Amino acid sequence: MILGTYVLYILCLIMESVMNYLDDHLNTAIEDVIRLCRYATVAAKEQDIVETADVVKGMLDELGLETTLHETSGAPVITAWMDNGADRTLLFYDHYDVQPAEPFDLWDSPPFEPEIRDGRIYGRGTCDNKGDFVSRVWAVKAFLKTNTDIPVNIKFIVEGEEEIGSPNLHEFIEKNKEFVKADAGIWEFGASDANGIQEAWLGLKGLLYVQLEVEKLSHDAHSSYACILPSAPYRLVDALMSLRRPDGNISIDGFYEDVQPLSEKDEEAISKIDLSEEKIKDFYGIFEFVNGLSGSQLKQAFYNAPTCNICGITTGYQEEGSKTVLPAKASAKIDFRLVVNQDPDDLIRKLRAHLDEFGFKDVEIAWSEGYPAARTPVDHPFVEVVQKANREIYGHDITIHPTNPGSGPLYLFDEYVPMVSIGVADFYSRAHAPNESILVENFHLGMKRMAAIMNEMKDW
Repeated sequence: MILGTYVLYILCLIMESVMNYLDDHLNTAIEDVIRLCRYATVAAKEQDIVETADVVKGMLDELGLETTLHETSGAPVITAWMDNGADRTLLFYDHYDVQPAEPFDLWDSPPFEPEIRDGRIYGRGTCDNKGDFVSRVWAVKAFLKTNTDIPVNIKFIVEGEEEIGSPNLHEFIEKNKEFVKADAGIWEFGASDANGIQEAWLGLKGLLYVQLEVEKLSHDAHSSYACILPSAPYRLVDALMSLRRPDGNISIDGFYEDVQPLSEKDEEAISKIDLSEEKIKDFYGIFEFVNGLSGSQLKQAFYNAPTCNICGITTGYQEEGSKTVLPAKASAKIDFRLVVNQDPDDLIRKLRAHLDEFGFKDVEIAWSEGYPAARTPVDHPFVEVVQKANREIYGHDITIHPTNPGSGPLYLFDEYVPMVSIGVADFYSRAHAPNESILVENFHLGMKRMAAIMNEMKDW
């Protein structure tokens, strides 16, 4: 009994040295976030991709990990590996690309010149996902710099095209299936909710993204000819209106036929979740949700409802002042969020059939991309590991979400490693929007939680 108590005491002292290191070097870790976020790594514009990939590899090289830069048909994928001879292996998936920062005039400070104000680090990529990546690097660093044995083997996979749908990540996965295998994984993002409670996401919805285009004239015409010439914008609007009913349900025949209800365990998990409805309404400046949803119906939509969303419409004159024009062309970008068991390839065929059936054969599907949904079971033992670590660092139970309404390439990892998504952002981080930021406190505790997760895995 005395020996057991002594061993436990020594183990606590060892972890205390790791945590103290993260306390003492917080400012240096923040400097790494700022350094990485200075790169305008916008995958959609192919900006700073090679340069940022080199910086990411350099950060992992500094840890002494075995690193490799893998060329793909697009942005490079960086991997890092440390075999500690442990029984368990933990994999980190992150991405070094970011969303476009426009509109620039809505930023209070330049998006790629990060700065700290009022306890927050502002800059594009701070919360999605460069801040998370740096927090994980520093959790590993804390073990190494204090000469503390890392109780798990470590793997990193860091890609540069997540924000454009990871079109080339499958190339890497196909060639490196053995590397992707691990006992558990930490997915790229995560945050605290409106009440400051940490959240864990066990899955992601799938995605079907399409661009619809219609051309009715050989060139733009004077708008007075609208009395006799066809309108591309109106034609496109009519096609868009055919996709959804007034209640928001999708009109495409067979769109819902593969949707499955949530499992009993999923239902039990979401029954414990407070979605902070009033705070969400206040944050987005609305008085009610779609169709007046609330309570359990709101949760069903949040976790298990597909969507059809117009991301953008392009046509005609949109600058200041007036221009009387009848546009020759119009296009729209649409995303469909998909739930488990829906197949984006099947749904693109159904979309085409819908347009044809309703008389919109002239509306072209210019291009499309997509992938299915994926989930980790709510009762997977790694979920409890994350829960224990969160209690230790944050002092409260983490909220377990069966899935996230967003999307990502989780499906590529689904058969190789169970993933849990946690991170250093918060409810007010504004991912994908102007003034993206993270709380310094969340970043600090996020590093410590990651170290605690690695420590907890030794007893799993």
